[in-house]
Amino acid sequence: MTSPVPTNPAQGPQEASQAQNQTAAASNASGKANASTLIHTMQDLKEKAPELYKATLESVAWTVIRQVRKSARRLKEIQRKARQQK
Repeated sequence: MTSPVPTNPAQGPQEASQAQNQTAAASNASGKANASTLIHTMQDLKEKAPELYKATLESVAWTVIRQVRKSARRLKEIQRKARQQK
């Protein structure tokens, strides 16, 4: 487990951890996610920031689509070269 990064140079790791926990508790009390909200699972993300969850899933989907298209182009090129060698 990593130690929290102090936001103030005078803070040590323990003070930084306490500050982060207080900030996370404050963000959860309001019910809105912010930069200090701790997300541990995709379910947490879905519950705390549904817009970010949706954008994350769309990003993953577009990445998969792009990789499939790239693989299909590569396969077509390999097949084209194989036909030329016959």
